[in-house]
Amino acid sequence: MERKKYKSNTRAKNKWNAENYDRLYPYVKIGKKAIYQKAVDASGFESMNDFIESAADESAAAILGLTAEQFDEAVKAAAEEARRKRGEAR
Repeated sequence: MERKKYKSNTRAKNKWNAENYDRLYPYVKIGKKAIYQKAVDASGFESMNDFIESAADESAAAILGLTAEQFDEAVKAAAEEARRKRGEAR
């Protein structure tokens, strides 16, 4: 009985994640992950994901010439567009 409950919880979490997150699968050369982890540990980031997302956000905003506030607004608009498209696809 407990196993079935576990599967149900996992399904619910997977569904929520699919509705609220985009997935990226970055590949890095061997050795870089260890260096990135040292940076995470030294910087106070909560996780490798937080570190990578923060670095990518800063880089994207700089490349696009956006302030942090403009970048946040662009992300919100892109998320709404993605949700609208997902709703249409269902």
